[in-house]
Amino acid sequence: MRRNRRKSRVARRTGQYAVWGCLALSQWAWGAQDNLVGIERHGAAPAGASASSTATTQATQQPQRSLERAANAAAPASIVQTEQRNLLPAPASAPASATRATAGNEAASAVTAGGTNAPAAPSADERPLWRLLHEKRLAEFDRRVAALARDVPSWKPSRSLVGERARLQQEADIAAALNGGEPGALRLMIARAPDEFGCAHIDRVWKAADLFARTGHADEIAPLYRTVIPNCKPDANRIATLYRAEQTLPAAQADALIELEAAQGQRDGDNEAAFRRLRYQRAVAKLGAEAPDSAGSAQQLAALAPSIRAYRDGPAATLAGWIALGQHRVAEADDWLTRALVYTPDDVDATLGLAQTRIEVRAYDSAQALLEQPALRAEPRAHRARAQLALAQANAAYGQHHYRESLQWLDRATSEGLPAAQSAALHGWALYAMGKYAQAAAAFRTRYEQDHDDDMAEGLALALHAMKERKVPRDWDDAPAGSANMGPAAKADGEGRVAAYLDALDAQQLYYSKQFVASQAALRDALAGPADEQRITRYVPADLTGIDAASVAGGITWADHVGTSGQGRLDTIAPELRSEWIRNGAQYELRYRQLFLSAGTTSLDQTVPGLPDLFGSDRLSVSELADWKRAMRMPLLGGSARAEELQGMVSDTLRIGTLPQFGWRLSLGATQGGPSGFQPNTLASIGQETAWGMWSAYMGVTPVRDSLLSWRGMPLTLPDADGTDRWGAVRRAAGGTKFRWQFAPRWTISAAAEAQWLTGMNVVGNNGVSADLSSGYDFRVPGFDYFSTGPAVHYLSYRRNENFYSWGQGGYYSPQSSISTGLALQWLSNEGRRWQWQGNLEAGWNNTVQHTERCFPLGLPSSLADEIAGISDPDHSAAENQARAATLSCAGSHDHGIYTHAQVSAVVKLSPLLQAGVLADVNVTPGRDKQFAALAFVRYFLAPRAAVFSRDLPRNTRDFYMQLDDNH
Repeated sequence: MRRNRRKSRVARRTGQYAVWGCLALSQWAWGAQDNLVGIERHGAAPAGASASSTATTQATQQPQRSLERAANAAAPASIVQTEQRNLLPAPASAPASATRATAGNEAASAVTAGGTNAPAAPSADERPLWRLLHEKRLAEFDRRVAALARDVPSWKPSRSLVGERARLQQEADIAAALNGGEPGALRLMIARAPDEFGCAHIDRVWKAADLFARTGHADEIAPLYRTVIPNCKPDANRIATLYRAEQTLPAAQADALIELEAAQGQRDGDNEAAFRRLRYQRAVAKLGAEAPDSAGSAQQLAALAPSIRAYRDGPAATLAGWIALGQHRVAEADDWLTRALVYTPDDVDATLGLAQTRIEVRAYDSAQALLEQPALRAEPRAHRARAQLALAQANAAYGQHHYRESLQWLDRATSEGLPAAQSAALHGWALYAMGKYAQAAAAFRTRYEQDHDDDMAEGLALALHAMKERKVPRDWDDAPAGSANMGPAAKADGEGRVAAYLDALDAQQLYYSKQFVASQAALRDALAGPADEQRITRYVPADLTGIDAASVAGGITWADHVGTSGQGRLDTIAPELRSEWIRNGAQYELRYRQLFLSAGTTSLDQTVPGLPDLFGSDRLSVSELADWKRAMRMPLLGGSARAEELQGMVSDTLRIGTLPQFGWRLSLGATQGGPSGFQPNTLASIGQETAWGMWSAYMGVTPVRDSLLSWRGMPLTLPDADGTDRWGAVRRAAGGTKFRWQFAPRWTISAAAEAQWLTGMNVVGNNGVSADLSSGYDFRVPGFDYFSTGPAVHYLSYRRNENFYSWGQGGYYSPQSSISTGLALQWLSNEGRRWQWQGNLEAGWNNTVQHTERCFPLGLPSSLADEIAGISDPDHSAAENQARAATLSCAGSHDHGIYTHAQVSAVVKLSPLLQAGVLADVNVTPGRDKQFAALAFVRYFLAPRAAVFSRDLPRNTRDFYMQLDDNH
């Protein structure tokens, strides 16, 4: 009996273990269910009846919850593990789905080995168990199962009951994983039951994705969504998933899913529209990430424009307007922003953008009206826009030269919140244009000391240059804006940058004053500083490379002074060599030339009219009178001469204090040859280029090159004389000044004055004055550096008329009054080209008075006095005859008529090392002989030369370009 009881306890215990094992393994034996299944038991069985004969199982499929409810449903997340779990034993063969079970408890019949039926196993009422499962009271269910197993050891739960218990357990585990907030547990759950997280359970997919996104495991989301795309049904679930992917996935992964759906997915009408809208929104977002001024944004906007209009998308239209504005397509931007305000009235961004477009087209009143709308009154960005509008109006006023109005608009911009640093530049330029250079310098420095900007360094340099400040201010620590934080390196950089622009301004000023060598030196100093090289080089508009290259030139000059042979006539041929070298801005020149002079010949009776007839026939016999006349015709005056000249010149600049630099020049030379021998000459000048123009002063001693007599002198030899008398070789000591005043942008006035003192070998002294006044208007003809015309007046006066060729006379043009009034045309082609030419044409009316003078103002030469003394005259002594001869007069004249002067010169660059040039000159003046001249030369440079400049042009027939001579 005791043994039977023990066996009964062991059997019960063995049955419990079997139930526990079956329940533990049941969750691995059953798959996930598509929908919630409710299983009800119908019909009551009598006590002791088998399950298969007393009960019927009915499966009812519940409809799936909507997408929104599935996505938004929240259940408490908790995982509770109990010691008792799934106590039902697993069936020998698990059904495909617990929800598909249609029978109740199956009859348990045993088949004997001999084929006879076994007696039915005892059964229990499972309806309470199904009720517990239906109410999801799993723990109580497990306790009931355990109790039944004890009470009815032969009872086994039905397979449907075991499957439903396993299904509910899996659902509980999934819910706990989704609500527990642990990404690791959820990841494990998905790996154990992947079919439970797929298209059939879209709500779980979304909840899992939300948990992964919330916990920072976004890399787990794409594989989940990939199970849905592109075949999940219904279509709405896929489209909703793509919308969610757009929010939670990186752009590349979301785009991959969208493209997969586009390529392989099949959608109905509504969902196709939703999908297109999604792709459109993605494209708009991508467009918004592009820089507005990039080529990519322009291309994307062109592709999206029809969709933006079709969807009437206000924000996208606003974005399109700002992009078009960034692309400087103002009209297109205005159209987009106007559309945006139609789609979304009172949109702040669209209104601000439209105001900006109106500012761009200078429709300031319209922009102001937009910015004053009620929706923008409290908008901080509207204050900034109004400040920008005021700044734009300040710019417009500045462009119209309304500088005071520009400053008023700047004050308004400041009151709207515009930082002072943003308006400091325009503030400085307006003050600079008004001539308030000190205030402009302060404004420029305020902005410059913040970031050492080249614009402000340039403005500061311009203001300082206008103030004649040659030094950069050193009191940086006293600056009003932030300079206290500037270290020594920043100060040095600031000083160097501003100093570089000061040097560039000097280079520019020197360039326009035709001081190209000095301009090149200043430009090199500027480029050595820290300023922007491109900004510095633009101050000089031509390439000055090689302007200071040493050179050697050779040429020939021809001149013809038309006049009476032996008197005013002079033919000159002068081969010349010239060398030039430049060092540190100083210029050195050495010139050598041969002079071949020819004046023709004449006799004394032609030079001194009436001299042969001084003694009447009643006083001299016929033979004596013939001898006297023959003697006067015998000496030949004039002839030819040969000489050589050597001339040296040096020029440089100097600076005194803060004044603009002075330019000075010194020339020393001499002429050697007959008949006057060695004669030195010198010329010195100093000048200055100023803001209003230029001035210069000069003085020196030079030969008078009008005739052979005035230039080299002539001999007088009579047949019976013991020697030869020489006279002429006149020297002019002169001092004068010139100035040029540019009193208007195109108008200039030029004036010059000179005083002369003339002396020569056996020539009576003389002095004279000259004055010139002219004005010119530059027509600004394209291709010309200047092309000007204007009136000109010239006055010349000498104390004595020395335009005769007898003993004591100088043989040079020296009227007592010469007034010329005419019109002058002058031009010069552009500097810095391959070739350049220059011209001067002047014509007008001249009125000249030349007084009658004694033919022998210094008395008779000794040879002529001896000749006269040898003539026997019964009525007069020799002294009386000599006195009568000395009183002979040379007649003056009064001439008037048209005068003309024309000169043209040109230089061409043959190669970087070679130039060639020519000059032609014509001068016709009443009372003065006609003059024609020409020269040609070739110049070789020792270093490459970039271009031709006006300093390369010859100025007159005696000099290639530096006026070493007196220019008379």
